[in-house]
Amino acid sequence: MGGLLTIDAGHSTPLHVQLEHQIRAAIATRKLVPGAQLPTVRQLAVELSVNANTIARVYVDLERAGVLETRRGVGTF
Repeated sequence: MGGLLTIDAGHSTPLHVQLEHQIRAAIATRKLVPGAQLPTVRQLAVELSVNANTIARVYVDLERAGVLETRRGVGTF
């Protein structure tokens, strides 16, 4: 996501919470527009050097909250 998301491993806030807050903030500030495709779980995990399960958890939590939409075989938007 081109530097849009960053993590601070030394911060007391868990990584998944940091990422969830940043994605929500990017949407709220229109840095991430509705309908924009997010990187795959694997791509974002590599970019941020975190476990893919962490990214998957964030995506699932945000999808359950109605913030993201995952289309099977297409991606997350």
